Amino acid sequence: MKTRIAAVLLALACAAPADAQNVVDGALSDLNGDGLRERFTLLHYPGADTADLIIEDTGTGRITAHDFVQSPDVPGRIASVDVAPNGSIRVHSLNESIGRGRWRQTLTIAFRDGAYRVAGLTYEYYDTLDLAAFGGCDLNFLNGKGFAWHGTRARTAVTHDYAAVPMVDWSDSTPLPAVCIAP
Repeated sequence: MKTRIAAVLLALACAAPADAQNVVDGALSDLNGDGLRERFTLLHYPGADTADLIIEDTGTGRITAHDFVQSPDVPGRIASVDVAPNGSIRVHSLNESIGRGRWRQTLTIAFRDGAYRVAGLTYEYYDTLDLAAFGGCDLNFLNGKGFAWHGTRARTAVTHDYAAVPMVDWSDSTPLPAVCIAP
């Protein structure tokens, strides 16, 4: 298994553009339904605070979502890509070392209405000094439903009006939905 992962990462690194300095992670999945798997690669550039998500083998050329997630260039910050059981792509990022506000985020990518879209968000946070300050959300942007929880409040079903935006329109600076942050 480790040999297969190493081979995939090596292939991704060789296929990356010449100016790419660090392939963070990658995965393969046929999201657009054309029978061929697209390649999803997280790339980090030296000195950048973020990593780009690139999709190749789409049948229409390369697609790049610039500054998609925070940079994994700092110890305790990790970014990765994997395939969900339903074939969607999940892009994970987290901060487990900088400051007192720690968080974990998963963005789910799906192909809908002719575009690769951010179809879901799972976000969890906690404060290392205030043990009552924690919570998060798990939102489906395709159906407007999800769950939110904050502090000692139970996980609650919520509805929202956040749409599944094209992947290229999402960046690390995209504000989190209000339901994901403690009131």
